Amino acid sequence: MFKPKPLLITLAVLLFFAACNFLLVQFEADAAEASITDVGDAVWYMFVTLTTVGYGDMFPVTPAGKVIGYIYVFSSLGVLGFLFSTISSKIQKILEDRKLGFHGTDFKDHILFVGWGDFSRLVADEVYHSDKKMAIITSKRDDIDLIYSKYSKDQVFVLFSEFNNFELLTKVNAHQAATLFISFDDDSEALLYVINFRKRYPEPEIVVSLQKLQLKETFKAAGVTYVITKNEIASKLVASYIFEPDVADMNLDLLSTARQDEDYDIQQYQVLAQSPFANRDSEEVFHELKTHYNSILLGLSKTANGKRELIKNPPAGTLIETGDYLIMMSSGKAKAGLRKVFKEGEGRILRD
Repeated sequence: MFKPKPLLITLAVLLFFAACNFLLVQFEADAAEASITDVGDAVWYMFVTLTTVGYGDMFPVTPAGKVIGYIYVFSSLGVLGFLFSTISSKIQKILEDRKLGFHGTDFKDHILFVGWGDFSRLVADEVYHSDKKMAIITSKRDDIDLIYSKYSKDQVFVLFSEFNNFELLTKVNAHQAATLFISFDDDSEALLYVINFRKRYPEPEIVVSLQKLQLKETFKAAGVTYVITKNEIASKLVASYIFEPDVADMNLDLLSTARQDEDYDIQQYQVLAQSPFANRDSEEVFHELKTHYNSILLGLSKTANGKRELIKNPPAGTLIETGDYLIMMSSGKAKAGLRKVFKEGEGRILRD
């Protein structure tokens, strides 16, 4: 089916109004009281009428001239409608692009989620209540409203994109993300994503949720920092419920983020140079944390030669150094005091 090009339509409109102006001058030429006497007057009258300004300094006086005037008056409605619809569509597009995440975000040290589903939502709930910022990439437009209805835009940013469009990763500030979390239904699709992402962004740590345990080493070889399988975690928890249910209940409770003052969870904080715990014995710090913050030191994470070493229940004599992470059990009530003394929020700072 033939569709006229915009250029042809524009040309036809210009020719139509040029003909109207020519006829208007001819119709008004012999009128004694005519205020439109040449093409310049006709063009001026046309513009002030089409733009609905209507100064009234010029107007047709002949019957035929008034017909041309009526054409301009009715055409002005179309001009206004065109202007309003154009402006409205532009504003609508800007708002839609912003909603879809095409304007980007300035988040830093945030958690980047790729793939959205029931499992991702459960993970995001825990991360969100740890006061961490998140950028979520989803390939389903309907997910956007659902996500923003659940989380604050100050803490969560959503981008609508196909997962193979790596150019749009700049919109989620991927190069300054702390961690990438991938949750796909297909492990092979997740592996391909890891390879392509790691080529472009070597900095962020990568956490992948797998369906099959057999591919764990393959993902680690591809550059994944932590590989998690749902069955592996669930099997350990179920086994614990079989013969030590109280321990299982406690583990499950501690794995969840403390949301109320009376809730408990396991947290980790980095020891900065100005921290009162730097260059001190772990046993002293253990007692101080328990006495002043009702928190229990469970472990210590150190970094040596680029590798992390996790020391569980550090023995007396273990030196806590700047850059180490203290892993402790504490309540939601103690969080404010701990953040104040550690000068930062909980969690690892991956860009030391």
